[in-house]
Amino acid sequence: MDLHPLVIHYPIAFLTTYVVFELVRIRKILALPYWFHIKMTLVVIGELGAIATVITAQFSTELRGGNMLVDRYKLFIIITALIFGMLAFAYVFKFTDPNSDQSGQSRALTTWFHFILKPFVLIPLVITGLFFIIVSGGLFGATIYGTHFDPFLAPIFKLLKVY
Repeated sequence: MDLHPLVIHYPIAFLTTYVVFELVRIRKILALPYWFHIKMTLVVIGELGAIATVITAQFSTELRGGNMLVDRYKLFIIITALIFGMLAFAYVFKFTDPNSDQSGQSRALTTWFHFILKPFVLIPLVITGLFFIIVSGGLFGATIYGTHFDPFLAPIFKLLKVY
């Protein structure tokens, strides 16, 4: 039984909801004490689902054959998982807030993850992640329905040379 089509929809739902919540920049909402935890939960659960999606795609009988469309799809879901993986790690690092008496290497990593959560880095990153979610979904749909099913993604399919 091919689990990939069953697994793929959950990370899309969690990560898209996370992106929408991240793009909401209303001060009153940002000041809520639980807002950080909601976003962290969404991105961590979404990332775990994205990892499951990548793994099931590698073992899927429907996604074998090595054609350009399947290869591009697998590449895009890996990139999506990497983008949201960075964000999930950044949230977890900020949540755990390691002690200040850590080694220099650990401190540098913590500083890097805190930097990722700054709005001028975070907003372009989540928009890029959403782009990869949309294109990945289109590429997976194209593996099932063909490349002519979605007129909105046709220019991207042409750019990726899968049309």
